[in-house]
Amino acid sequence: MSGEEMEVTGYLVSIRPRIRMGLIEYELRIMSSGGEPLTVYTLNPPSFLSPAIQVWAKIILSRQRGVPRWIVAEMRLINEPGTIEVAQAVIEEVSRGIYSIVSGRMCGRAFSVPVDEELLSKIPSQLPCTVYCVFVKKGPELRLVEVLGEKEYRLFKKTLELVSEIEREVTDADEKVNEYLVESSASIIT
Repeated sequence: MSGEEMEVTGYLVSIRPRIRMGLIEYELRIMSSGGEPLTVYTLNPPSFLSPAIQVWAKIILSRQRGVPRWIVAEMRLINEPGTIEVAQAVIEEVSRGIYSIVSGRMCGRAFSVPVDEELLSKIPSQLPCTVYCVFVKKGPELRLVEVLGEKEYRLFKKTLELVSEIEREVTDADEKVNEYLVESSASIIT
């Protein structure tokens, strides 16, 4: 792939609708499998899109209006995501070095995980601090993929609830269509 196009696999951390040039577009933050944060944009998000899922995306670098941005050309759901855990946590220490490490406690147990610089900027400088953390556990590996303040957490939670409600509505509609088709088939046969 060229430098203008690449493929990325990772966890979808956030979805933010916004207006750009009079159109609604979606800013998606993906934490790649290698732990690199990436912000991409799409006008037409796929129906399966929700925070805390694992996706594969083909993205293209756009240089319109002088600002380079990654645009989603194609996106697919990956079937075997790790376990997502969103929990209120107390961050007690940040150790900076070749790899920055965040240590703290959540749900009565300690954690110590590497994080990228962008995520460090979301942690208040006054420690200890209480924040909401999105962790991904895949096998023995625990990764901190997002730090949310109270307001961001409420939005994250409402987004998950909305997606769940939409999925229930779609399932109910599918069941009603199937019932109708079965009844219609039975009346045609008789």
